[in-house]
Amino acid sequence: MKQVELVQAYAKEVEIQFMTGHAKEHAYRPALERLMSSFEDVAAVNDPKRSAHGNPDFIFLKRSHQSIILGYAEAKDIDISLDKTEKTNQMSRYAGYQNLYLSNYLEFRFFQNGVKYQTVSIGKIINGRPVFDSDAYGQLADELAQFLSLPPESIKSGKRLAEIMGAKARRIRDNVAIYLKHEENEQNLELEKIYGLMKELLVHDLSPDKFADMYSQTLVYGLFVARYNDSTPESFTRAEARDLVPASNPFLREFFDHIVGPRFDKRLTYIVDELCEVFSVSDVHLLVQRHLKLFHFDDEKDPIIHFYEDFLKEYDPAERKKMGAYYTPIPVVKFIVRQVDEVLKREFGLSKGLADSSKQPYIVQLQGTKHKIEMHRVQILDPAVGTATFLNETIKYIQQSFVRQ
Repeated sequence: MKQVELVQAYAKEVEIQFMTGHAKEHAYRPALERLMSSFEDVAAVNDPKRSAHGNPDFIFLKRSHQSIILGYAEAKDIDISLDKTEKTNQMSRYAGYQNLYLSNYLEFRFFQNGVKYQTVSIGKIINGRPVFDSDAYGQLADELAQFLSLPPESIKSGKRLAEIMGAKARRIRDNVAIYLKHEENEQNLELEKIYGLMKELLVHDLSPDKFADMYSQTLVYGLFVARYNDSTPESFTRAEARDLVPASNPFLREFFDHIVGPRFDKRLTYIVDELCEVFSVSDVHLLVQRHLKLFHFDDEKDPIIHFYEDFLKEYDPAERKKMGAYYTPIPVVKFIVRQVDEVLKREFGLSKGLADSSKQPYIVQLQGTKHKIEMHRVQILDPAVGTATFLNETIKYIQQSFVRQ
């Protein structure tokens, strides 16, 4: 059925409800929901949960990727004046939405970021009944199609970005774990190749479930890092991500060659492309800096490292706890590092503190035989390395001690 015919069917349904004499505002919502859902790849949600600027009556999502918001609608009763509604505090709040229309089911007023750019009326109440203008059906169909094809709403907070990344990573992890249980499936050949590569280069006793976890985190967070450093904010694809991987990291280059290659598992493609689409309509760099309060950026915080804690919290809180991925504020870390350096100098007589490179002999027993070996007197161990903040600050502190010499 053509969209004009769907608008005609919508108008007829509105008329039927009105003529019962009992219809209130909510009685017309199913008709509008059906009309909006008739557009390609659109899911219309009536009475959605509260969002950033209030509670619009409808939210329109991309059906194939429901993290993408196409727009909102506020619906009033059929006899309500939209002129008065436009002047309310409610509509002032709704100016925060990128894409919204206001309607009384007969008239549709379209707004972008609070600025009205088009009005379409398909009928009026005359002598106690709706009178429709069928010539306006095509205009409304075209305007709604244009409304839904505008750039989708971008992600507005770092927390929401972490939630979406975590959800995508879980889907990838769970799917990969299921795929690898069917060992004879030819579709798994490329996944098994990457599994073998990770076992060879990273973890020799890697289990299939742990591989699925590592694979999903590497894929999602690798895409995030690429987008964070992307100098072309107007677009983002898997291919762009591959080009942004530094040549100094051969494993990641091999991994991203895999996800842009012709043999990349098509069962995962749509999930990855969904995430790329989220990244493409969002200023990831600004979101993360705001989230980590980095408006005055300095080298004391690495946003790539510290946003990982937020991602892991949404992806798998238990894994976050196991990894010890809890961010310690940099000033606290620096204080602890300085104090350890002072203790080494004062209590252990090591004049260079953490920078001491002296060795001392030890007797160790290997396979029943005693051996004399030398080991550094100062060694650094972080058993809950997490985002490696302590190791990073220790290395920087030692480096500065050499600079001051």
